[in-house]
Amino acid sequence: MKQFIYLDTDIVNSIIAQKEKGLVLETASEHEDTAGKENTKTGSVSLDGSVGGGIWKFAQAQAELSGTGGVELNSHSQTVLKEIATKTLHDAAFDIAYEQIHKEYDTSPKDACLGSFVELKQSFGFVDLEYIESLFSDENSFLKFMKKSEKEKIEARAAQEISENLNREQQRKNEAELKKRVKELVDANNKQYEDISDIVKALRQIVPYKRMLVSSDGYLIPLEDKYFRDNPQTMGFKHGGDVTCLGYITNIIGETSVPNSDNIFSQLQALVNQTLISILPTREKDLFVVHPIAIYYGE
Repeated sequence: MKQFIYLDTDIVNSIIAQKEKGLVLETASEHEDTAGKENTKTGSVSLDGSVGGGIWKFAQAQAELSGTGGVELNSHSQTVLKEIATKTLHDAAFDIAYEQIHKEYDTSPKDACLGSFVELKQSFGFVDLEYIESLFSDENSFLKFMKKSEKEKIEARAAQEISENLNREQQRKNEAELKKRVKELVDANNKQYEDISDIVKALRQIVPYKRMLVSSDGYLIPLEDKYFRDNPQTMGFKHGGDVTCLGYITNIIGETSVPNSDNIFSQLQALVNQTLISILPTREKDLFVVHPIAIYYGE
């Protein structure tokens, strides 16, 4: 059973619509039972007569007629019992699209190129740029806490080394120099966090998405909030490990990607792409941008 983290229903519906020449929203089965009742008319008539004299006196006879019996009249009635079982496709639609993709394409990432469908089963790093940016903003208490915590660790290590290697006289003589050295270490540590903040801000400007998956083997998977099956703001904390991503390659960024024109905009885009690949944690020379159809655990 698949546990969907992310599902682009628009693409799934598009694939099904192309296959079925229209969009299948639901399937239905129908069962009908009929029950009928038909009533009939019933009745009888009896004749009682008394005749004085013979047959020749028939005209003078006194006769008595009486009718007995009953008549039952009912109209025909019919009852129709109809049972309709309806199944809305929902996640089952993905299975239909999945079969169609595998029928027409090779989804192996080996030798994949622009436009290829790929199925990736591996571990990704979930990057929430919005969340990270908020943590490393100047006003955030997390950044202040990390700077303070690291400063205390540096001062504690320095004090221990001084006490172990210098006597009191040496400590007094070198007090100013020791304080200066500790301050340099603290400033260098603070700069590391400030550099992280600058990198995140740069990524936020380059990548027009809040969240994405990144792998060390060269895959960048941008994500849109509306297709998440879980709260996107908790994804980086809540999910991890190997997942399956089915999607198609929409861009290739790296050494093999060169500007297709000499105009200024093409040159600027190439510069942005080179900056992006230098920032992201990938070992590969090329970065494959994959538009995800579905991301899920399980089979």
